[in-house]
Amino acid sequence: MLCEVQALQIEMYALTREMTEKNAYEHMNNGGWQVSKISWQIGLAGVATFMIIGALMLVLFPGKKELITLKDLDGTAGPKIIAVKQNASEIGAYEKFELSLELQAAYENPYDPEELDLSAVFLSPGGKQWEINGFFDGAGWLVRFAPNEIGNWKYRLSVKDKTGTTISAEAGFNTVESSSHGWIQLSSSNKRYLEYSDGSTFYGVGAAYPWGITESGLDDLAGNGANLITYWNGNYDNAGNGGGDDQIESVGSGIGKYDVQKGFRVDELLEWFKARDLYMNFVIWPHDSLADQINGWPTAWKRSAYSTIGEAKDFYSSEEMWKFQEKLYRYIIARWGYSQHIAAWNLVTEVNGTDGWSSGNSEQANEWITKMQQYFKSNDPYGHPTVGSMAGGAEDYWDHGYKTLDIADRENYYDFTYKAIAKDVQTRWKKYEKPLFIGEIGNVTNPQLYHNALWAALSNGLASAPIWWAQDKINAEMFDQMKVFSDFVKNIDFREPRTHMELATKTIQKQLDAEILLEDGKNAEDWNMPDWPDANMDAAGTLYKPIAEDGAVSVLMSFRSGGYSQGFLHQSGFPSDWSSYKELQFDIYVEHDGKGELQAKPVLLPDGNWTEGNDRYDIKLTSGSWTTISVPLADVPRNYWKDSKKIETEQLHNISSWGVKLYTKVSDKEAKPTVVKLRNARLLSDKPPSVEVKEAQGWVMAGQKLSFGWLVTDEGAIGGKTAELKCFGEGEATVSWYNPWNGEALGNEKILPAEGVLKLTAPTSDKGDIAFLIKR
Repeated sequence: MLCEVQALQIEMYALTREMTEKNAYEHMNNGGWQVSKISWQIGLAGVATFMIIGALMLVLFPGKKELITLKDLDGTAGPKIIAVKQNASEIGAYEKFELSLELQAAYENPYDPEELDLSAVFLSPGGKQWEINGFFDGAGWLVRFAPNEIGNWKYRLSVKDKTGTTISAEAGFNTVESSSHGWIQLSSSNKRYLEYSDGSTFYGVGAAYPWGITESGLDDLAGNGANLITYWNGNYDNAGNGGGDDQIESVGSGIGKYDVQKGFRVDELLEWFKARDLYMNFVIWPHDSLADQINGWPTAWKRSAYSTIGEAKDFYSSEEMWKFQEKLYRYIIARWGYSQHIAAWNLVTEVNGTDGWSSGNSEQANEWITKMQQYFKSNDPYGHPTVGSMAGGAEDYWDHGYKTLDIADRENYYDFTYKAIAKDVQTRWKKYEKPLFIGEIGNVTNPQLYHNALWAALSNGLASAPIWWAQDKINAEMFDQMKVFSDFVKNIDFREPRTHMELATKTIQKQLDAEILLEDGKNAEDWNMPDWPDANMDAAGTLYKPIAEDGAVSVLMSFRSGGYSQGFLHQSGFPSDWSSYKELQFDIYVEHDGKGELQAKPVLLPDGNWTEGNDRYDIKLTSGSWTTISVPLADVPRNYWKDSKKIETEQLHNISSWGVKLYTKVSDKEAKPTVVKLRNARLLSDKPPSVEVKEAQGWVMAGQKLSFGWLVTDEGAIGGKTAELKCFGEGEATVSWYNPWNGEALGNEKILPAEGVLKLTAPTSDKGDIAFLIKR
């Protein structure tokens, strides 16, 4: 029955695909999107008359311009359009067409559309009208637009202030063919993936680069096949054109006004992205921008202009704040919506890390995200998809957000193993027929984990490679993996509908060792220092980095807050099934000169859920000495874990991470950094059993023409391992095998299914995994 349902789904998609492809272009060009008009504020007192002089326009918009003199059809009433300049009289399809204006008008706030409203109506060669808003960028008035039809376009401008409305004469420009593919949008033929306006497929590969972007950093990403970059409208971007350290609507700009440097910074970044064919996942509300009183989270609410009119906990429900938000969103769309290099509007990241959610108003937050979705769907004429997220803990599952937004994005900081990634994507695949993202994952420098995350996500139906946090955590070996992966996905047309399927593999008996070494001291790539503990960072806010030294993992921690201070070091990427072992042991050493007593407590993350030891079992550490810590996994004392938590045997099957938290109740601001070393982490068992395990695991995205998949094993090399793809159907298939570590083609073979089952046998390989394409 399952096979019949899957076959029917593929057949129905195939029958409709031809129709949707035929109508995709008309769909893009029909339907009247309603766009609000946007303007921007610079904060000048009193009612004034402003004229943006032509000399300034030449400085702001260098290069050849065509000057158009427009007649004021309203005579002397209303504002004056002194002059308009086009950036070109001929423009490539989907490229930026820009008008710069000199105006004479009466207003106090040039950013408020209720005081001065600049807009344009564009008429396409095919007869569609586009309503586009202008804006003030802090130096001049602009209208930006991107034409999507070849031929002659016409437009008129409208300027309204308190004295009246002025309508310009008609003008025009010509659009010619270009190499641009257009805006990224939801696929018209496969709802699970994304495509460009011209119908070509888009599959995201990239990283979070939320601030401090440099051209050389983008070169590294683009040169290794990246195309999707997450950037924050946040408070830490101290690079580029004048910085951009503040939000678009900052305390410095004032409420209802916009930060000039931030605006030019985003302009600059989009030009950099365009030059490298990169696409921006633009985060409008990072969680810290909406956080003030929430414990354990970074807070930046006081740097937001909204802090001047209310509290962070009221942001989602305040009608006054929403009125200003609408003008902000209008501005964002007017200034940057034209750009095909905006991949998506990321409306909010980690919504549960904001005061409005944590104060008990999660329903209001959900109502707000629904309102945000409706606003952008109604007012963005270019149809950029929307996305948003909850934090990346195992318990963080935002059903409302996944249902509401165009892309269902679940972060993962709880379990980076390929099995956990596969499980998460499979769960969401069944519930949400839309593109699925893992919008943040990682924060570790580990090539093996990164490699497995890429291929597990692809073979389970994710619409983008997991977006690694962050760019500075991707080393040379990881960049090599990014390039191989990017080259592989270029062979796939993601518009073809596919069914997600798990490969059937054999099980084998495995005798466990009495001791498993989790850390041999030879490298530190699977150890991480998160950014939330204060002791993990130096005085400049830079995270310390673990290193391998003398057979141990060594790192610095700075316990100098003047009060309670904590640091945390943890490991990922080890055997995750601890169910057969009775205890975890590790040795720890410190060199600590602070006045406060240093203590250690173990932390385990079964299924990604944080579980730390109870205070009564904490270990006091002596400076200059090694201490052995034993953590019971069986016969655990009552209340060993904090908050009366228990770790059941079933949970021990999936320990996604473990670590040690060091803390002092009293710290010395003058204390030198503490040296911390950890060695010989091991799992111990008195009578290790023989257990049944899968010889290999694998997943396939099965299509009518092309299928792709990944087969992986934890039991030696993948060569010779077998798997079955059921429900494949009849007819000979050609299987092409690839080494996913270097992209090497490992050969092709023709296979005839038996009773609808395609049997796969991995060719000779010394690697633990293999990728493949199946054509028929």
